[in-house]
This record gives sequence, C-alpha cells and structure tokens, in this order.
Amino acid sequence: MAGGAPTWAVAALGDEPAPLIAAFARHHRAIGASEVHVFLDRPNPEVVRLIGDRDGIFITTCDQAHWDRVNQGRRPERHTGRQKFVSTSVYQSTTCDWVLHCDVDEFISDGAALSKALVKADRSKGLVIRNAERAYLPGSPGEMLFEGGFRHPIVLAPEDIQALYGRFGKFLSQGLTGHHTGKTIVPTGQKWEMGVHHPKALGTGPKPLLTSTNRRLLLHFDGLTPLHYAIKLLKKSFENYSGPKRKIGEAREAQYRFTRNHADRPREILRLVEGVQSLDARQAESLLALDRLHLDPFMPKDCDDLDLTRATFDALLRERDGEILAKAGLEM
Repeated sequence: MAGGAPTWAVAALGDEPAPLIAAFARHHRAIGASEVHVFLDRPNPEVVRLIGDRDGIFITTCDQAHWDRVNQGRRPERHTGRQKFVSTSVYQSTTCDWVLHCDVDEFISDGAALSKALVKADRSKGLVIRNAERAYLPGSPGEMLFEGGFRHPIVLAPEDIQALYGRFGKFLSQGLTGHHTGKTIVPTGQKWEMGVHHPKALGTGPKPLLTSTNRRLLLHFDGLTPLHYAIKLLKKSFENYSGPKRKIGEAREAQYRFTRNHADRPREILRLVEGVQSLDARQAESLLALDRLHLDPFMPKDCDDLDLTRATFDALLRERDGEILAKAGLEM
C-alpha cells in the first residue's frame, strides 16, 4: 500500500461454462482488482481465449500435473477443500494488501466502494463483504444471464415466511436460496489461511476477528439460469465423498432432500426451481415495501464482446451435463 490506495486480489476456483468464468475475471479486473486468480477445476481452453491478453488475470488449470507440483499429487476430494487450498496459495504469495475468495457466480458490484471501505478497514481483522442474491422478477428470467433484482436476507417469523413464499418458504434461509453470510476479504500478512467464507487461524492461533461492510457489495447469482440451478441441485443431491458429511443449512438440505425424493419427477424439480428463484408480483411488492428487494440492474464490466445470453449458456450446460440431464429427464 505504501501510502496509496490498498490493493486487492480475487481468487476463485471455477468449473462453469467459459463465458461466465471470463466475465467474472474481466469484471473484477476492470473494477479495480490488481490481480484476479482463476483456477480451473477442469481444463477449459475457451476460458483462456475469452479472457485474452489482459494483464493482472492469472489462469491455472488444476489438472493432475498441477496437483503433482503443488500438493504431492493429492487433489483435495471436496470442492470446498480445493477452494481453500487455491485461495490460501494466493493469500500466501500475493503482494496485494487484501485477498477475496469467492465463487465465479459472485460479483462485486462496486469496486470503488470496496476500495473506499478498504481504506478505512482495520488490517488486523477480516472484512466481510455482505451479499445480496439475484431473484427473477415477475414475468420471465429474461434473455441475459444477469437480469433480475437482488433480494436481501430477511428475518421473519415462520408464519410470515409461509405467507410470503407458501410451500417454498421451507426451502429458503432468510429468504435466500444460498448463503447470507457474505465472503471475507482478508488482509495479507496475518498467520491465517483462507476459508470458503471466512479466514481460519493457522495452528492454535486466536480466531480471526471480523468486521463487515455497510453496503451489500457482493451479488450472488445462485444459478445463472433455471437450468443451471436444476443441474446444481441434481449434482449436490447425489454428491458422495468419503468422511463426514459437510454441514449445510436446513433450507439447503431441504432442497437437496426434495430433489433426491423427486429425481424421477422432473416437473417437480422444475417447480421447485421456479418457486425458490422467481418472485411473483405480490412477493416482489412485499419485499420492495420492506426494503429487501433492490432493482438496480447489473452487467459485468469489460464484457461487451462476450455472449452472455441464457440460450448460449444453457446450450453449453446441455453439452457438458447431458448425461445427468438425460438421466433425470430434465428438458428446459
């Protein structure tokens, strides 16, 4: 930093269609990240082509040769374990003042606002960037990947959640399909390692202290299209790995349980996807009145030449995940 504005890096492990990963990298570099580190969970040469010759974006393919080099050939079995490994490697090697780990479906909306927050931030603490979640507005999901409004977490009595969301309320946590804990941008130079949401102390050191941003600067697109979300549910519902099961929230587990129980009834899965991702007019009006839905549009920066249409993204998903879609009988 040396008297100037704090510098920040972003690290992400991605296994998504190339246009999304390229948009993630281009956007964060364009809004002020000094470094964007993208780790590909499987080879994807198209990502390299779409990102092009842009300084400050670093792409690493996490194939077996990579794990041979960095971890004696051991590829962490769980996706979260691989996330922690690659983001910690960035944390330990970067010259930036701060490092943010997030997923490629999460976008910082305002780089200037984040930089301003970092100027004031206490470098002995992690800074939690609070999140909002994209929801489809009444009508249709639209033609582009990033259309919709952004709902904020809301704490309501069970009967009020039931009144607002009906049968789908039990599948939402504070009104969101995904997390409401945000992601932490972490000051470098501490005896910490990166976590999925928050940093961890190395060894027996004290638990890192955290503060949080005032604004919800992290936009979470939990499923870039309805098909994307349906595939996510199917994959996670039948995920199998050794060791103890990862703890997830009650609402998310309810989604997975429903998907497992209705795997032979694709219409029910599609109904769930629509029920948790889309707002009808009454729901949108209620959330707007409670100041829990914001309608400011979002489009990633430096992406005008990328094809970010739903049609192209879904075509890439069908090509990649055709087997699981055929097995589930999902046609979207």
